[in-house]
Amino acid sequence: MAVRSKLCGCLRSRKGSSAVEFIMTAAMLILTFAVLISALIYVTQYYNASYICRRVVRTIEVTGEYDEHAVNTLADELGGRAMDDLAIQVEAHYFEGHKIQLRDEFRVSLRANYTIPILQFGAAPLEVRLPITIRLSGRSEVFWK
Repeated sequence: MAVRSKLCGCLRSRKGSSAVEFIMTAAMLILTFAVLISALIYVTQYYNASYICRRVVRTIEVTGEYDEHAVNTLADELGGRAMDDLAIQVEAHYFEGHKIQLRDEFRVSLRANYTIPILQFGAAPLEVRLPITIRLSGRSEVFWK
């Protein structure tokens, strides 16, 4: 009975309640700040992927052909290594090989994932994979004879 009265007395006591509120508020503010930083990093990666896709489209427009090695090199130089599973696909009506005739339309699709680590217990981290998908189109500016 004495333990019960002491426990009830501790629960009714208001000593230190402002410290507990401060700790909880600080924890929520830190969590909110971490989520905002992660969201800003994702938006930056999405913008970077959009820029890579625009540069690939412009390169194909100017050269008039799709060179997979050159496109992958360009993507790596522009920061494509920061994204997981980066894949670039080009859909076009090819004139000859991978050449695209003047004013023929083509589409470039970029798909990637951005991984945000949440927690890590041992060797297997808990992660959230956010998808990035961008589709742009262009027209060839080269006349192939």
